Amino acid sequence: MAGEVGHVVYAARILHYLGEHVSDPSYWAGTLLPDIKHFGIISRRRTHAEGVSLSNLVGKTDFQTGMRVHAWIDATREKFLNEQHIKEALPWHPFVPHALKLAEDELMYDMYDDWNLIHRVLNEVRGEELEYIPSRDHVQKWHTILQDYFKQKPTNESRRRLSLGIGLSEHSSDELNSVVTMLRQQAKVQQLLTDFASRLEDILK
Repeated sequence: MAGEVGHVVYAARILHYLGEHVSDPSYWAGTLLPDIKHFGIISRRRTHAEGVSLSNLVGKTDFQTGMRVHAWIDATREKFLNEQHIKEALPWHPFVPHALKLAEDELMYDMYDDWNLIHRVLNEVRGEELEYIPSRDHVQKWHTILQDYFKQKPTNESRRRLSLGIGLSEHSSDELNSVVTMLRQQAKVQQLLTDFASRLEDILK
């Protein structure tokens, strides 16, 4: 699974691929809703469609397309990392999978240049979001957490706020930052993430 910054960056690239099939900003809301599962209020299965491919990325609405893009990115990234034998390639720690996403977010933040657009999209709770999460308060909380996380390139402090926001303890949040720091120092991490971005470009040609 990709991190939240990663999902925006990859969704922007896929938006270029989709072209005229997407015209509404709700695409971004759909891209960012699925990981609200971190709150434990909905199963991953409900927000991450299975069997999504390039041939069926486009949904009934632009919001649905965004959700399908999110699921496709997660599945494609997981397949790539498994092919690279990620468990053997990186140091072992229970937080490594999540920390890798956060390290990727920091690396990719500058690859997208319209974070104000994402902020504006997240100012609104859409009806399609409430079809999945009936609680407007939960959706608004998720939007607020994302807006805070997206307002600058990720730092230890913004990662800590994100982690606390999704329910991790202070100890776990600090430990997660330590693992991100460890991964950032691994040349293999930069290589893996760069290679995935290249793989994505090849797929979308």
